[in-house]
Amino acid sequence: MPCLQRAVLLRAAAAALALGVAIGAEATVGHALAKRGAERAERDAYVCSEAARVESVVRASRSQSDGRPVLTGVVTPGRCGSGGR
Repeated sequence: MPCLQRAVLLRAAAAALALGVAIGAEATVGHALAKRGAERAERDAYVCSEAARVESVVRASRSQSDGRPVLTGVVTPGRCGSGGR
């Protein structure tokens, strides 16, 4: 009987250890994903602001006294407000 109890205790200890490792790994992965998401959001914001700046420069340089011609050739990136959402 004592061998049976020891085997059950060893299995329980191994399961508790595996659970602790899994929870620690989940926290680490969650932090890494959050950091990557923040970096991507920052990069997207920069890309969109640069696209808006370029578009405004192009529009300003193409404005004429008789009206603004149709703007062609400037495409905003897909993640920006006016592009493919």
